[in-house]
Amino acid sequence: MAQRFMQPKLADKFESVVLSHQTVARRIDDMGEYVSKKIRDYIVKCEYYSLCLDESTDQTDIGQLIIFIRCISKDFSITEEILNLVPLHGSTKGTDIFQAVNKTVMEYGGFHKCTCTDGAKAMTGNVTGLTGLLKQNDIDCPLIHCIIHQEALYGKSLRQMNAMKIVVKVTNLIRGGNKALSRRKFRNFFTEIDAAYGDLLLHSEI
Repeated sequence: MAQRFMQPKLADKFESVVLSHQTVARRIDDMGEYVSKKIRDYIVKCEYYSLCLDESTDQTDIGQLIIFIRCISKDFSITEEILNLVPLHGSTKGTDIFQAVNKTVMEYGGFHKCTCTDGAKAMTGNVTGLTGLLKQNDIDCPLIHCIIHQEALYGKSLRQMNAMKIVVKVTNLIRGGNKALSRRKFRNFFTEIDAAYGDLLLHSEI
């Protein structure tokens, strides 16, 4: 971190400090508590928030449910954070996902500010899926099946292919093929202007 702030001498001092594994563990716990407190503050101060869920399997074949949150405040500023990463050691059915989501959200104040939830089709069952379980527990939270696909379909219906062709062509000039030098220059340019994004994303047909 000291190197990121252009403090090489301070970084050398940090490297010379020997910490026990107990101290490192405590510091990590402190950082985790600080992040949780910041997210809780965001949720308390926001007007509404939405959730995004994704379930995948890690290298040890354990299901991992990641829960994202997007908060919107009174001045319409938006904050996006990872709310929780929940390991699913058993099955990954709708009940397991609901229990993980419900436990996480209740720790941060409940569903009363939640406007919608975005998840994969496997989560949208009306009986035993996340949608059905939310309704059974009187949680009025609309669930959207993969908003990325809906945005892609909406973009196609606008018939803006001429604009997309130009965007894809420019992107390929920077990142396509053997364009490592061009990409490095472009990323350095992003850093110089303090851009919100540090790289150029490739277009993908959905």
